Amino acid sequence: MGVVSARSSLARQHLTETEAGYHRCWYAVCLASELEPGAIVGCDFLGTRVVAYRDPATARPVVQSSWCPHLGADLSLGQIADGQLRCPYHHWSFDSSGKCSAIPAGDKIPDAARIFTYPSQQAWGIVWAFNGETADFAVPCIPDAGEDTIEFQAHRRGERGFATWIAVSNGVDFQHLRTLHGLPSTVMPDHLDVDAGGIQFCVDNNSYLQHGRISGTNTFAQHLRVGGQDMFMLFTGAPISPGRSMGFYVTGVPKGAGPRMADVKSMVDRLSEEDAPVLSTIRFRRGLLTASDRHLARYFKYVDEFPTFLPPA
Repeated sequence: MGVVSARSSLARQHLTETEAGYHRCWYAVCLASELEPGAIVGCDFLGTRVVAYRDPATARPVVQSSWCPHLGADLSLGQIADGQLRCPYHHWSFDSSGKCSAIPAGDKIPDAARIFTYPSQQAWGIVWAFNGETADFAVPCIPDAGEDTIEFQAHRRGERGFATWIAVSNGVDFQHLRTLHGLPSTVMPDHLDVDAGGIQFCVDNNSYLQHGRISGTNTFAQHLRVGGQDMFMLFTGAPISPGRSMGFYVTGVPKGAGPRMADVKSMVDRLSEEDAPVLSTIRFRRGLLTASDRHLARYFKYVDEFPTFLPPA
């Protein structure tokens, strides 16, 4: 069993994530294209390290702790052999549930010989893992879109010097769209719809549509329509350690509009690079909020109450 906490203050989340655990969210581990059959991808993740590979029997992604319970060898240096994840050191083998299935020395397998296995899914060209023993809500979606209804591309942004939940606050910070990004002033939604797994809003008028959703505390996705052109975007990050994260994003266009994908990617790259200098140097605190920050205030309350999880060693 891991450690579950139902309380998470902003200060505690920022300073002691390795002790309190990280939010119970779906986190991007790698691009689906990186997970070729037989390949093992290792990455630093949520203050620890994980491996990702495809189950040879089902081709479904598997995400597990990277540390062998024998002596702590890094399983990302191992192999997929006989359909199992095999340790590079003494060749202990683990199945897709995390249970040790073989010890070549012939010793009795200890009952505790298992590695933690995260709930995992592939969606939007990304392999996701949920930080918990079971998933609390569905894998992130893009509003008004399905994998079969739009053309999309997934990209790895790279390491970022900020926490994911701070970056995601951008999704409901409507002021910064005008002040930082120079976008035309948009209509602020009257309210946010909040549920256990996310926050959603919609602004729709004759010339502009913004349908956005925050999933967990680390993913923001939106459907934009500007000048009659539809664009789909998803931004997500996975904490590496406190204040450091790995970023990923997805760009999408309606079916048949593939040539416009480059324009959407260019816009996403511009927005991200304009945000990055601010987010990587911010000394974040909940400061003097005004009436225009009411949606930000609601988001911060949502983050305060979001449960955390610390996987077993």
